[in-house]
Amino acid sequence: MNNVEFVKSVYAAFLSGGIEKIIAAADPQIEWKSNTDPALLPWGGERKGLDQIKGYFSELARNVELESFTPREFLPGSGFVLVMGHMAGRMRRSGVRFEDDWCHVFKILGGKVTAFQEFVDTHALVQAFIGGDAHAIGLPASARQTTAPRSH
Repeated sequence: MNNVEFVKSVYAAFLSGGIEKIIAAADPQIEWKSNTDPALLPWGGERKGLDQIKGYFSELARNVELESFTPREFLPGSGFVLVMGHMAGRMRRSGVRFEDDWCHVFKILGGKVTAFQEFVDTHALVQAFIGGDAHAIGLPASARQTTAPRSH
């Protein structure tokens, strides 16, 4: 099985709820990184090893109700596969719906995922998670009352 087919099998396991299959595909010392700040999104940040990866999936399931998760493009490289995709869902805490285009990078060595890094639209996810304007966190009321458009 080539690396793209291997990564597709990892996504198939995720979509069927087979987290143990994902764990089995991972190197025991896997490095797992998300560009989201764990202070804002509980599944974010950096993790290492299989137990911490299980924690990632546990936090994700506890906080996110996925409506769709679609890997769209698989771009192979030397020892890695870059995947671009889209997801939509609802945050359990706030009930707010979100859509997110994402990019995942899988490093593969010896038939195991040795590193995973995800890049997501942190703004969209934080806004949905908190159920409001992420720009207002920690700002005085005068700073929150602006008519200037915000774009990211």
